[in-house]
Amino acid sequence: MLIDEPYRATPAEPPEWRRLMARSHDRALDMAITALLHEAVEHSRAMRQVLHQVGQLAALRIELTRPDENDDGFPKVAAYGHVLSPLTKREREVLDQLVRGHSNREIARSLGISERTVKNHLRNIFTKLGVGDRTSAVVKALGSKN
Repeated sequence: MLIDEPYRATPAEPPEWRRLMARSHDRALDMAITALLHEAVEHSRAMRQVLHQVGQLAALRIELTRPDENDDGFPKVAAYGHVLSPLTKREREVLDQLVRGHSNREIARSLGISERTVKNHLRNIFTKLGVGDRTSAVVKALGSKN
């Protein structure tokens, strides 16, 4: 090797920086794989929760009786018991729309209020019913039938 020529690694021995880069890439890939696995586990938990809630709704649907329905076939929220007594009239109206499966935007339009106000009412409803989401609020409302 002449002094002016750059050092070249033999094919059997890559330079040290390449080995370090390969290890760095391996670690980055391992971290990405681990992060995706954690995300998959979280999605799996969420899916189980959704399926559980669907099961609860299906069971409640079977238990519901026709005489307590509105003209549109949806249960009357007002017909359901003491669990709903802490709710204001407007919160009951919002919950009634929620039972029908309406979005926040649809509820706002229907009641002539803003979406932000709907969100505030929903937060109050969740707190008063001791639930954390829309589906649980509907299940609790429909399950509290007298």
